Amino acid sequence: MQQGQRLDIEVYAHGGWWKAGTGETGQVPANQAKKGPLATVAAIADRFGMDGWELTEVVSQAHSTYRLVFEQAFVMEDVDDDREPVPANATATHPG
Repeated sequence: MQQGQRLDIEVYAHGGWWKAGTGETGQVPANQAKKGPLATVAAIADRFGMDGWELTEVVSQAHSTYRLVFEQAFVMEDVDDDREPVPANATATHPG
């Protein structure tokens, strides 16, 4: 994924279902969805946040449906060491 890319997700809080603009779908665990609509939204935001997405907008819609807007915050590189992720606004540097 490219830095600065945008991702829209529709969340159907009753039942914990979600659908991303990319076509990817999923469901939060039932025990999390039972805690209410905001717990469902938080679980999805956390999941995508762990994947390098930054939540930039939440819109409440009719019938406990929410639209979440994310932007790519950083890009994870395939490395076998313990380096931190690179923020999207960082510039690349090479050791001298």
